[in-house]
Amino acid sequence: MNMQEIGTRISTLRKRQDMTQLELADKMGVSYQAVSSWERGLTMPDIAKLSDISQALNVSIDELLGDGRQTEIVKSVLSEQTDVYSDGNELHIDDVADVAPILKPSQVDALAKKAKPVSLGDLAGIAPFVSREVLEEFAAKTEEAGDMDDLHGIAPFLGREYLDKLALRIGSVKGIDALAGIAPFVSREALGQLVEKAEEAGDIESISGIAPFLEKEQLDKLALKIESVEGLDALAGIAPFVSREVLGQLAEKAGEAGDIESISGIAPFLGKEQLDKLARKVLARTE
Repeated sequence: MNMQEIGTRISTLRKRQDMTQLELADKMGVSYQAVSSWERGLTMPDIAKLSDISQALNVSIDELLGDGRQTEIVKSVLSEQTDVYSDGNELHIDDVADVAPILKPSQVDALAKKAKPVSLGDLAGIAPFVSREVLEEFAAKTEEAGDMDDLHGIAPFLGREYLDKLALRIGSVKGIDALAGIAPFVSREALGQLVEKAEEAGDIESISGIAPFLEKEQLDKLALKIESVEGLDALAGIAPFVSREVLGQLAEKAGEAGDIESISGIAPFLGKEQLDKLARKVLARTE
């Protein structure tokens, strides 16, 4: 539902009644700032107020909200006859998302449960309005279908425990790369378990995508291991998140071995004192 259009409609209907914002606010039992916010399209009146607004302005719900599918859904909710939109494929999740901002969470849940099965991408529109339980039910059904590519859109609204279990399953099947979009919302403990599995499988390169969300101690150990197996160049992807102490140790090691070129990839993340020390060593070798 377009807030701007509805706000303009409320303003037009109020003026038609030769009524001020304050007068409408008094009739509604709200502040005139609330009425002003509605009319400017900044907020929407909640569903409990719609009947009162239509009565105060002497219009029907249809005239207030405009003709259309969303208005019919709102009317069905007001009349507590949501089954009108539960037959066949008539109710879609994007319809629910359109009316969700003015509904109570319980009403959004009831409509969402009756909506046509959807992908996770479609759920992003209702995620802020639907309960965590209902959202996780949808996610579980989508997981069964093997379609989890758009999980990042609803991850902030899922429970941490559920998301951790989901991340562990996805990481085990698709690899850590598939978790980059949801890593900020997964616990460090779960991410740590996935890193350990990746190390055991020799898939260290894939870890860079979740590096910002790992424990510093784990990253330091990982950096030491990567350097010992693949060399200092391989650290470029995770260097911003590794401690300066460990990076300094590795840079000094490379300097002693005469491998100055490999240090360039991590140089921006070294301390000035460390860089000065390395520079003096390089100069000493060239003299």
